[in-house]
Amino acid sequence: MEFRRQLTEVESDQSSGREQFYESAKKHIDSLNAKFREKAVIDRALNDKIVNVLQGKACAEKNSNSFVRWCRKSFTLRLIGGHQLLCDMKNCKPVLLYEDMYDVFQTSHLQTAHGGRDKCQDNISVNYSWSNRPLLQIFISQCNACQTRKSVKIKTVTKPIIALGIVLNQSSFHHYGPTMMIICLRK
Repeated sequence: MEFRRQLTEVESDQSSGREQFYESAKKHIDSLNAKFREKAVIDRALNDKIVNVLQGKACAEKNSNSFVRWCRKSFTLRLIGGHQLLCDMKNCKPVLLYEDMYDVFQTSHLQTAHGGRDKCQDNISVNYSWSNRPLLQIFISQCNACQTRKSVKIKTVTKPIIALGIVLNQSSFHHYGPTMMIICLRK
């Protein structure tokens, strides 16, 4: 019974983590210039629209010529595991869809043992294209294990206070002579 309770707690933590990630991701995407906002990530709706253009099913009135040109220049369709997937034209890797980012980021982050943004990005880029580096950074910034592991930087005074004198009993340091003690104060 205790195991089931812990499992439900983990699932609810993951659910709230997912919601928090997508809220932060939406804020980031909305903060982008309008010109880049639409193509910052590829969601399922845009994926379907691109696939229709590549298959020739989309009519010319619905899509602009520049969009059709961008689709044909940037993407291709590949049959992988019995499914037709949208792939990047340059490296023929499947496009990472916006709705799948949290799960892929989480898997990669755990596979790299909380290794940071660059290791996760390298791990993701083995299998996917169009992964968004700022969104990966948002995901990592919300990882509790990574945030508690970070060292806390404590500022020290830049000019030490130097005091001459004997640190301990003179008899224990008789062969060293007088000692100098440096005291650094923290703000």
